[in-house]
Amino acid sequence: MKLIGIAGLKKEKFSFLKKKNHKVKLIKISDENFYKNNNLNALIIFGEWAVKKKLSKFLRKKFYLFKNLEWVHLSRAGIDEFKDSITNYKFKFTCGKKIQGPNVSEHCFALLLNLARGINGYDKKKFRPTEIYKKNILITGLGGIGISIAKKLSAFGAIVSSARLNPKIKYSFVKRNYNIRNLKNIVDRFDIIINTTPLTDKTINLFNKEIFKNMKKGVFFVNVSRRDVVNLVDLEEYIKKNKFGGVGLDVHDTKDNFISKSIKKYNNVIFTNHEGGITTDEIRRFDLLQKNLNKYIKKQDANNIVDIKKQY
Repeated sequence: MKLIGIAGLKKEKFSFLKKKNHKVKLIKISDENFYKNNNLNALIIFGEWAVKKKLSKFLRKKFYLFKNLEWVHLSRAGIDEFKDSITNYKFKFTCGKKIQGPNVSEHCFALLLNLARGINGYDKKKFRPTEIYKKNILITGLGGIGISIAKKLSAFGAIVSSARLNPKIKYSFVKRNYNIRNLKNIVDRFDIIINTTPLTDKTINLFNKEIFKNMKKGVFFVNVSRRDVVNLVDLEEYIKKNKFGGVGLDVHDTKDNFISKSIKKYNNVIFTNHEGGITTDEIRRFDLLQKNLNKYIKKQDANNIVDIKKQY
């Protein structure tokens, strides 16, 4: 019988899964018993709070201690902190990509509308509230979050374009698709630019001095991806030069507190500490967990498998 550890799942849902899945043995995993159960066949992380002390080191360095491990599931979308380790994983790795679209896209709109309407600090002498309607908007990256943002922007009457690695995939609500490798040559066409690209070796510092220089004056820029996709030193330089109508950042401010100390002080900047993924609604996360658990038991291909080459 396969042994499956589950972390961060409340009692009611854990009991529900145990009753439903008799062909496997489910046990609760926490920081206290994490390495005591190194004979696990699968590990499901629903709530990271339960394994906060052990999880990161396990996925970066100590995964090799679990000799029988066949599958690990992480409910969050971002797995960039483990990108240097995943090439060594012997187990299948799945994550919560694609299911974060509704909550992160709504957070993106909270930032964008706050900036565009001047709610954060309206100064009649320096700023007039603007509309999303008929604005040319570029979304970099078009995964689950980018698609959800694009749909909402389309409903606002915006003219939406995308820049991504595979521009051949078409959507009715996206007017034009560009290759992200050509980003510096197209950014000057847009009134609003929203970044949703995952952090990989190829996207670190994707938004840098060269990109900011080529943007049109008065552009609104929103980043709801990882912090390191944007070169923050270069961003501040162009904030000082009054390049932007507004900047919205939903990224972790790490130990250096660079955003809090430097960028956050500007009136046309809104910062939230990577809060876009937080939501009271856990239905999609639990549904994905159930589907993948069922597929694991039946030896079927899982949903949301992390692509080792793409690093997401």
